[in-house]
Amino acid sequence: MSLVKNNSITTNVRRLLRQNHVKQRELAAGIHMPEQTLSNKMHGARPFTLRDLLRIADYFDVSTDLVLGREPLGVK
Repeated sequence: MSLVKNNSITTNVRRLLRQNHVKQRELAAGIHMPEQTLSNKMHGARPFTLRDLLRIADYFDVSTDLVLGREPLGVK
């Protein structure tokens, strides 16, 4: 059983993209992931891995809890 739904992660990643004026392709390049793979994950076709979550959190300089939706956005 998954503790965090992929759509929660996607919602949080989209919000981070908007807040930081970053395009999805820039994030993909920044976390060393093919654009299509990130797109598939953002659309729920593939799950995010722990490594993905760590890289996304590092890219935006936020906690993994924030990416997972376990703390309000804007709080670190």
